[in-house]
Amino acid sequence: MSTQLREHVVRTRTDYGAVLLDERTGRYFTLNPTADVAVGVLAGGGTPDQAAHAVTEAYEVDTATARADIDALVAQLRDAGLVR
Repeated sequence: MSTQLREHVVRTRTDYGAVLLDERTGRYFTLNPTADVAVGVLAGGGTPDQAAHAVTEAYEVDTATARADIDALVAQLRDAGLVR
């Protein structure tokens, strides 16, 4: 199952990761560089396992930790109404 940004959410990369703008509410959400890698893969149609692989390739973190962090990130994004 893929995780996609909702139509009203805009992702903009920054020097420090990225921000997600919820155009319905005007609220911004910041992503650190690691979360931005994961969201980039997920927003492109990738799976959480693919996102975890991308994170382990970019940063010194083991797969189990990366996957757990991505699951927590996706849950937070869902709670905020940013992904479907």
